[in-house]
Formats: sequence, structure tokens, C-alpha cells
Amino acid sequence: MEMNNLEIKPLTGFGELKFGADQSEVENYLGEPEEKEDLPGEEDESDAEVWSFWEAGHTVFFEKDLNNRCTCFETDNNNAVLFGKEVFEMNEAAITELMKANGFKELDTENEEWGERRVSFTDAVMDFYFEDDKLISVSWGVMIDLESDEAKWPE
Repeated sequence: MEMNNLEIKPLTGFGELKFGADQSEVENYLGEPEEKEDLPGEEDESDAEVWSFWEAGHTVFFEKDLNNRCTCFETDNNNAVLFGKEVFEMNEAAITELMKANGFKELDTENEEWGERRVSFTDAVMDFYFEDDKLISVSWGVMIDLESDEAKWPE
């Protein structure tokens, strides 16, 4: 099932889906996932359930310690939009400028050992992955207070 609204909303959600949605809300919006997988958390992270919508190019992460609420989205769908721009048509410099123009300034970059370049905006809980200077995926999530393990759900 293809979503009509492919708007990436930093710290808020994806299209009409907001962070904090439960699994039934996600399924009602995106349809039945093509794959469900349990991901064990690292030592300081909780376990997650990951739903993959391969055909549409989306992945949704549910945090088990937060009542299986949606805490992260990832997409490689070329029609995704960020702040009114088709993000997969943009290069790293244009995305950086767009994020900064919309108030996100905490930038971190790293060349991953597997060959991708990660550009992160920590204040947006957002990662952009590039391969050969082309954007290949975007991942974004909700702020979680690590002291209390409480998520800051969007209103």
C-alpha cells in the first residue's frame, strides 16, 4: 500500500502518522507489513520490533519498553518530501542548508566503514545516508530522555 502523504516531519512523524502511534494505527495507515522482525537492544537500548514495507520503501520501529509505540521511521522512497522539497533529489549541501533553514543546527557526519556517509542532525534525531554522493535513505525518530526512558511524543 502506498501512502498518499510521504512528508517527513522531524520529531513529529511521517505523513499523518505521529511518533507514539501504536501498531494498529500504523497498520491502518500503511497496511500489513511485508516483514516483522524482533531486534534485541544493545546494552543500553530496549528491544524493538521492526516492520518493513519493502514495496513502499518504509521501515517502522516500535520500542518494546515504550508499550510498542512507534519511535522511528526510515524511508528510501524517492517521493518522500522534507519541508516541501523532494529530499531524494537533493545533495548533502542542499539538505544541510534545508535543515539549518528550518532550525536544526546540531550536525555530525561520519564515513561508515561499509562505505556510506552518514549526515546526522542530532537535534532532529535524524540521519541521512549517502552512497557516492546520492541520498539512499533517511531515518528519523522521536526524542527519548535517556534518564527516564520517556519519549517526548508530539502533540
